[in-house]
Amino acid sequence: MKAHWRYLTVYLLLGLAALFVHTHANNAVPVARPLTEIPTTFGDWRMVRQTEFTPGVLAVLRPTDYLSREYVNAQGRSLSMYIGYHDGGPNSGPIHSPKHCLPGGGWTVVEEKTRPLEIAGQRFDVVQSVYAKGGNQEFFIYWYQVKGKVLTNEYALKLAEISNSMLHRRKDSAFIRISIPDADRINEPAKVAEDFIARVFPHIAATLPM
Repeated sequence: MKAHWRYLTVYLLLGLAALFVHTHANNAVPVARPLTEIPTTFGDWRMVRQTEFTPGVLAVLRPTDYLSREYVNAQGRSLSMYIGYHDGGPNSGPIHSPKHCLPGGGWTVVEEKTRPLEIAGQRFDVVQSVYAKGGNQEFFIYWYQVKGKVLTNEYALKLAEISNSMLHRRKDSAFIRISIPDADRINEPAKVAEDFIARVFPHIAATLPM
């Protein structure tokens, strides 16, 4: 008899979960302002190129807003910044992890670690990595951002999306990546990236929804 009730309880919970999934819809959460309004200059950093993706690339990434730019500083150091925002609505796709996309594009990981950054009194972790392809190395710092919180792995990102969906009917998220090409030929690329991030991070935080 007890086993009978246990089965009924399990079936009831499964039925309620299926009903929730079937009837639950997330709200699309827009950015506070378009990503393109992020400044083109930060101190001695200035934008030299802004890229618009092809329809084919956008069909794969499926962001609801994005920004892809190259910046150069007064010392001639260049880096690229990509921000992909996914509003959690029906037209928004999932964030693609670099751990899957880069190896899929022929890149091999040389080094990868989670490390802390401190910007304007705020301390958070980011992922720092180096990938190689065709004899060249590229340096990356990236993170995910959900409701103002910085995350460094796909599991924490998915957990935050599920939790926000259930509690707040939203699963918006963003991916931010800073990359420096020819990293093996640049002295201390991490410091170059940190200088840029310290300047751009407040603007990113003000643009993404809390």
